[in-house]
Amino acid sequence: MNKTENNKHYWCSHAYYAILDAIIDHFELRFSKESLEIANSIDNFIKLNMNKSMMFIDHYQALFSIDKEALRCEMTVARNCAIQLKPNFGLEELKKIISKEVYPNIHSLLKVALILPISSASCERSFSAMRRIKNWTRTSMTQDYFGNFSILHIERDIVNYLDLDIILDEYSKKDRRIGLIL
Repeated sequence: MNKTENNKHYWCSHAYYAILDAIIDHFELRFSKESLEIANSIDNFIKLNMNKSMMFIDHYQALFSIDKEALRCEMTVARNCAIQLKPNFGLEELKKIISKEVYPNIHSLLKVALILPISSASCERSFSAMRRIKNWTRTSMTQDYFGNFSILHIERDIVNYLDLDIILDEYSKKDRRIGLIL
């Protein structure tokens, strides 16, 4: 072995693998086994692999009244169409192919797969935001105001794209003066 190979071997064994082990350990602590299984099952559903996505399918089959044999047929046809678009197809190709009228079962499950939260990160973000919003200087805030302000803070990536001039114009259209009777 030359010097560069020795250095590479040293850094792989002492840093790279150690970091990967730490990341894997933290993932196992962070996510439950069931959460990881459902995430893998959803990933396999998006790849239109019926056998490896059975956990996800079984979990939502009754809710959407899905016939497994009809779903199997839909997945086979959709996979063949997707492979013709791109051999290693992904979500973009599925969006072009899957329609509610042609593949109703896949469409229903795909909607669930795309909105299903795998972790509790959004919930934890809400609690973190709550601590920032309702600090000691704002303890007299009403619940309605607090709820509305929290939504604006938590969804700030959407709020940042709002045109405030349009909102101000809409708000200022109404006459808010109170007439005094003398």
